[in-house]
Amino acid sequence: MSLGAGLLALALLVQPRPVYHWRDAQGQPHVTDTPPPPGAAVVEAPPPPALEPVTSDLPAPRHGRPVRQREAGLSPVQRAAWEAVDQRLALARSRNDTRILKAVADSLVDDCLWNGGLWARPVLPVLAVALLGLLGWWLALGQRLALRVPILGAFLLLGLAFGQVLLATFLYQPQARRLRQNLELLELHLGGPDLSPANEALLLRRYQAVEDAAHALQPPWRFPAEVAALRRDVKRVVIDP
Repeated sequence: MSLGAGLLALALLVQPRPVYHWRDAQGQPHVTDTPPPPGAAVVEAPPPPALEPVTSDLPAPRHGRPVRQREAGLSPVQRAAWEAVDQRLALARSRNDTRILKAVADSLVDDCLWNGGLWARPVLPVLAVALLGLLGWWLALGQRLALRVPILGAFLLLGLAFGQVLLATFLYQPQARRLRQNLELLELHLGGPDLSPANEALLLRRYQAVEDAAHALQPPWRFPAEVAALRRDVKRVVIDP
């Protein structure tokens, strides 16, 4: 499991750099991640990374999804890391080692959820409730006894609402983006077999459900439930694409 986690940590969520397609004075084509030199003929100007199109030498996105587009934007280090993941899964698949297959899937999901400082963000809603609760208690002290409980209760409810906004904005939504970005890349690096249309549609529904559950107006327990369902289906798909 530690090997899978180490490989996947290299691949996680670094913003892809733009790719420049240009020709030099001799007409030779070049593809670089730095701007072309003065006088070079730009063949294809790079759009923002999140909108980078699929180039002509790449397969068309399956079912209209830009999965290959995401792979095209990887840096060389990220591409090498995902190739290592692919080889790891291929070896485990050849040995029918479902334990390793599940461990790699689990490791990727865990990295998406908690890597990069996300592990500390659940404290934000707790702080919101505590601070607003203390403020309500302080204000209630100067009021009649009949008003103290309503004031304190109102501030606690306000703290819960504010905490939910913080939880959704700074934890759930980044987690949802990471899960979709990295699990779509995992679909391309399953160690040999292609993902079946049925499993691809299943994961697409799961990604959408997780993203919907990350909205601030959703109950806070819905997102962990959707993530658990996604984790279960990802492990099943990795074992039997």
